[in-house]
This record gives sequence, structure tokens and C-alpha cells, in this order.
Amino acid sequence: MWTPRDFSYRKLARKYEQDGLKKAIRSSAEFATRKLLAPPILHQIIDLDFVRSIDRHELFELSDRLYLSQRDSKVAKSAELDGSEFVAGIDIGYVLPSTGLCVDGFGRLIQESVEPPGKRNNFVIETLVFTWFHDSPRLSKALLRGDTSTLDSYAAERDAICPLCPRFTNYYHWLIETVPKLRYAREYKKKFDIDITYLVPSDGPPWLDQTLELLGVSDSDIEHATAPVYRAEHLLIPSFPELKPRNYGWIREDVLANASPDRGAVGAGKNVYISRANAIERRVVNEADVVETLSEYGFESYRLEEHTIAENVTLFNEAEVIVGPHGAGLTDIVFSEEATVIELFGSKIKDPYEQLAEMLGLEYHSLECTPRSTDLEVDTARLAKLVG
Repeated sequence: MWTPRDFSYRKLARKYEQDGLKKAIRSSAEFATRKLLAPPILHQIIDLDFVRSIDRHELFELSDRLYLSQRDSKVAKSAELDGSEFVAGIDIGYVLPSTGLCVDGFGRLIQESVEPPGKRNNFVIETLVFTWFHDSPRLSKALLRGDTSTLDSYAAERDAICPLCPRFTNYYHWLIETVPKLRYAREYKKKFDIDITYLVPSDGPPWLDQTLELLGVSDSDIEHATAPVYRAEHLLIPSFPELKPRNYGWIREDVLANASPDRGAVGAGKNVYISRANAIERRVVNEADVVETLSEYGFESYRLEEHTIAENVTLFNEAEVIVGPHGAGLTDIVFSEEATVIELFGSKIKDPYEQLAEMLGLEYHSLECTPRSTDLEVDTARLAKLVG
């Protein structure tokens, strides 16, 4: 069911102000198609096998080079892949760098490239819609038909590729769903002794390259995509990461070890309020009152997009209490150690950051606020009780 959070004039007006009328209309049409119109139709034609996709088991059977991270070993038979952290190497495959969706040499969509088991092609469908609106309808039709000859006409050819392309250009999808694949790929590279190119989107935000730099990835190992499709002689498909400490502890350790932030930009406060004043949606309409209330408890306000990744991860690592509206800014609690997280919600409540906090062993609280279209209004008295 749609709510004011999903679509409103206020949200469209902000998209227009930020991106212009054409992009705002296209983005709104893509959102409506992805969430409402396409799923029932595409689920039906996939279930009827008119559009072919392969699940994890079929990916195992296709691959002749399998690596199981938990055992740090090559695996001869797919039946031995009893864990969730793996890399499957296949001969001949395609990558769409705008979403990370991969296709095998027979034109079948590889579910593992964009979604975990059990999602029934939900995320695959989202990427197909995105491709239609943002890449090319002809390319999207080729994906639906399994038409590899059309994919070849778009493709740049490479030897060995591991895609590090988030499903959407969003920091949460990048750090939580994409970056953990780097560890699996590095282990695979060492075990099979091959050179790998990490493919990333060409128009990624600064945080993408900054993260890879802090993780010690050499520029020579990265290719920023310039073609809508890449064809690899050897394509690596890392498993879709599960929300486990093993997948994120190494990220925190490596990034913090390499971060040298501007201490003046980080600030001295131990209590952090994350502002979404520049966001399209989920702004706090009474933010001045919220900031004033929180200042009495030693909070400082930050707009994370105005800081580097090194500054933000240091900020979160040193924080004791973190308050912010639901949004990608909360992703950096990955770098927190013993912080309390207070998440502010408007008209729709989602739990990825509650799950993330629980996995990290952080204390978590949510505060339901008054919805104001796509924004929210905070009851400062209730907030003060939570932080006091």
C-alpha cells in the first residue's frame, strides 16, 4: 500500500529542484513502475520461465571454480558449499554496472548478483525496471529475452571481472550489501592466483572511491565503467552478504586503520545528531527545535554528505549516542563500538538499522514521529527522555 512517504508533491518538487524536471519525472515514473506496476507482471513471466533466472544452486552447478570463504579453500563439488560466503567463477558472463545485475553466457539472470536467497527475484525485477528507465529499453528487452547477441553489441570485453556495483546508488547498499564481497573476491584471487578487475559504476559518489582507498584497493585494480554492459571471459559472482559480524568487522578495522581525518571537521562531541536537511525526503521539519533540545545533552549536528568518509567513520567510532532519521546516514554505525542508536521514523517504519545495530551489539531505540507528508516532526519532549 502506498503512503505519503512513497510519493508526494513535496518530494517531486525537491527532485525537480535538485535534478530538473525531466529527471524528476523519469525518477517518479521509474519508482511507480518498480514498486507497483512491474512486480506482478514480471513475477508471472519469470515463474512461467519466459524470462530465465538462476538461483544459488543453479549457479553452483554452472561454475567450475568455487571458493568457500569459511573454509578458505577451493571446493570441487557444489554439494560441499554448505556455507553462505563463497565466490563462484563462471566462464563467459555479463555485468550491468548501473545495478550489478549479472547474466550468464546463456542469457540467464543471476539472482545472487543482486539479492540473497529467498527473495524470489524481487531485486532482479527492480534492476530490470531501473535498466529500462536509466540505461536503455532495448537493453532491458534483451535481458528479458536472454538475448546475448544484443548484450554483446553493448559490451566492453574484459578478462576477469568482479563487480562491486551497488543495486542502487545508496550508501547503505554500498557498504552493507556490496563491500563485503571484496573480502571474498580477494581470498578467491589469492587461492586461484589470477588477476581480477573490480568493476565499479562510473558516476559513483565520492564515498565509493574513498571507501576503496581506505580498504587498500589499488587504483590499478579498479575500472570505472564506461560501457552499459561488460562481457567477462571469467566472471566472479560473490555471495550476497549476510548480516553477520564476520562480514563487517574487517571493514571497520581496515578503514579505521587507514583513516586520517581532519580532526577539526570531526568535532569534539561524543553525541551525534544526523541531519537530513539536504535530503529529498524524511527531513525533520522542526529540526531547529530538535537541535536546540539535543544541544542541552552535548549533541552536535552533522550533515554527513559534507564530510569525507574518513571524517564520518571516525565520528561514529568515537560517538556515544547517535540520533537521526531513518536513512543511509545511519549506515556508519558499522564503525561504532559501544554507542546507543536512536532512529526517528515518520509514516513508514523499516528495520534494517535495528537489525544492523543488533548484529553489532549496539543499544537501539526507535522514536515514532508525526508524519508531515514525506517528512516528520519530532516530539522533543519524548526525544529528551530517550537521550537524558
